[in-house]
Amino acid sequence: MCDIQAALQVAGSVVAYRQKKADNKGIRRDQETTRKNADKAYLHDITKIDQEKILADQEKTIAEIRTKAKRDGEIAQKVNLGNANNTKIVQSISALYDEDWIDITRGYDKDIQLFENQKTEAYANQVKTYNSLKPPTDPSRTGLMLDIASSANSGYQRSQTNQKPKE
Repeated sequence: MCDIQAALQVAGSVVAYRQKKADNKGIRRDQETTRKNADKAYLHDITKIDQEKILADQEKTIAEIRTKAKRDGEIAQKVNLGNANNTKIVQSISALYDEDWIDITRGYDKDIQLFENQKTEAYANQVKTYNSLKPPTDPSRTGLMLDIASSANSGYQRSQTNQKPKE
């Protein structure tokens, strides 16, 4: 037979076990919300980067069109004026066009590299958020059973000691 102290220890062990399970359920729910928010943030970052890339593509195209129109206009003007050798005019203006094209391409390539770095950073932030979540440790049923058995044994031993006649 067990005493009241052992019964209270058993009840306390069961309540602690249930409370730990409930706490872990809340932690898992909160972590799932955190993961969903990290996914949303990552998708938002990727969308923003893609939009910036589209704008960079548009800027590059506009710059190329403007440069081509400007250089074609210069060629036409000099050829119409008849200033010199048509071939030399085209060659000199084409060299300027090549320089403009290199400048445009260099700026665009820098933008593309920046966008790739931003994508890597966005993914790294998502991974960092995921890795910061520590999984909860579930309580052990075996541990609960051992606590109950230990409490019951202690209560039984106290009960047996109390039943012995005192000398």
